[in-house]
Amino acid sequence: MADPTPDPTPTELRVRDGGRVLRLSYEGGMMVDIAAERLRAATPSADKSAAPAGVTIVGVDPIGNYAARFSFSDGHNTGLYTWTLLRELAEG
Repeated sequence: MADPTPDPTPTELRVRDGGRVLRLSYEGGMMVDIAAERLRAATPSADKSAAPAGVTIVGVDPIGNYAARFSFSDGHNTGLYTWTLLRELAEG
């Protein structure tokens, strides 16, 4: 039986609106946006400091075939965001 859970792997990550939004594109043409502030607040790193208002994404580094690391304007860059976590943030 086929797995009913869609593949959480995005086909593209694109930073938009001056770093305020991350756009995820998926197979089949689905696109979703996550605000940089939401992304920063959901950091999976040990440093759970609050995201400052107006924080932006200043860099994206793919990590293997399973995650990405984001650099934010407040200097935070230690969390690894798995494709599954990004999909959950996009759907939540």
